[in-house]
Amino acid sequence: IFKQNYMALIDFDKIKDVLGLSKPLTKLIEVIAQGTGAITQPYLIKKNADAKAYEINVVSKAIAENQNGLENIEYDEKKVSLRSLNKDSIQEVTSLPDRAENRISYQEQKRQQNIERVTQIAAEQLETEKDVSEEKVDDDWTTRFFNYAQDVSNEEMQSLWGRILAGEVKNPKSYSLRALELIRNLSKREAEIFTKVANYAVQTNNDYFLYKGKDGKLLEKFGVSFSDIALIEELGLMHSGGFTSYKYSKVNQTSSGHLVFGSFIVFMERKPNTPEFSISIQLFTTIGKELLKLVDIDPNFEYVKAFAKEVKSENTSLKYAEVIEINAGTIRHSIPPKEIPE
Repeated sequence: IFKQNYMALIDFDKIKDVLGLSKPLTKLIEVIAQGTGAITQPYLIKKNADAKAYEINVVSKAIAENQNGLENIEYDEKKVSLRSLNKDSIQEVTSLPDRAENRISYQEQKRQQNIERVTQIAAEQLETEKDVSEEKVDDDWTTRFFNYAQDVSNEEMQSLWGRILAGEVKNPKSYSLRALELIRNLSKREAEIFTKVANYAVQTNNDYFLYKGKDGKLLEKFGVSFSDIALIEELGLMHSGGFTSYKYSKVNQTSSGHLVFGSFIVFMERKPNTPEFSISIQLFTTIGKELLKLVDIDPNFEYVKAFAKEVKSENTSLKYAEVIEINAGTIRHSIPPKEIPE
C-alpha cells in the first residue's frame, strides 16, 4: 500500500476488513503511511520466518552493493551464511558520484530497516489492545517521529521507540515533541540509569516523585546514587534544586488516600485531628513523567516498607495491595489490602 498525493485515497476501513486487522493495528498502518509513504507486510510480522528473511535480504543487498568482499547473505533454516567474492571479480568504484550514490543507498536501506524494526515492535505492543482513541495522531508528530526513528540502530533503543509509537497511536498527545527531541539524544547508558531510578518513582494523583526518606539517604540504600539523580536532573527529567516537601494538611475527620509504587498500591488512612506532616520528595518533570510511561516499574518492596515505617504513626495507618490493572485512571488491585510488615 503506497501513500500517493492524498491520504484520503487510502480507505483504512477497507484495509481493516480485507486484512482482518484490529482497530489498533489499522490505526498503526495509517500512521506508518503518513510518516513513510508505504507499508509492507514485514512491518507488522516480526516472528514470521518470511519477515526475518526479508530483513536479511535488506542487509544482504546493502552490503553486497556497498562493500567489497561479500557477494551475498542468505537466510536459510534460521542460519545466516556469507559468501565471499572472488577477488578477481571485484569491480572498483572510483567515480565520486558512484561512491556518493552507493553511500546514500546504503544509508537509506539501513534507515528503512530501522523504521521497520521500530514499527514491528509497535505492532507487537498493539496486538493485545482491543481499542484505541479515535483522535488522529498529529501529522507533525508523525513526521518528527520517523525522522528520528530512522537513525536508531540499537535494539534496546528501537524497543523504546516502538513503545513510544504504540503509545501515541493508542492515545495521541502522550509524548510531546520535546520528549521526542530528548529521547533522540538519549544514550543507552542514560536510558538504563533512568530506568533504574524510575523503579523508585511514586505516583500520587498526576504527579510522580522520588521519596528520599527523613535522612535524605534512603535511595542510596537501594543503589541509586547522587550522581544518578544528578544525571536525571541534567537531562531535564527531574526538577533540580534538591528535594522539596509534599505536605499532608491537618484533617478534622477520617481521611484516606493512596500512592502507587509500580505494581503496589499503598493506602493511607489518617484519623480525625491528625496533625500536619510532610515528606521529602523530588518531582519528575513533565517530560520525565512522559518517559515513565515507557518503563515497566519493578519496585523493591523493601522500599515500600521503608516508606511505611517512616510515615506510619498512631494517627496514620498504611496498607498495601498488588496492582492488577490501571486503565484510564482506574486501578484494579488485589483484595483485601494487607498490613505492611515491619
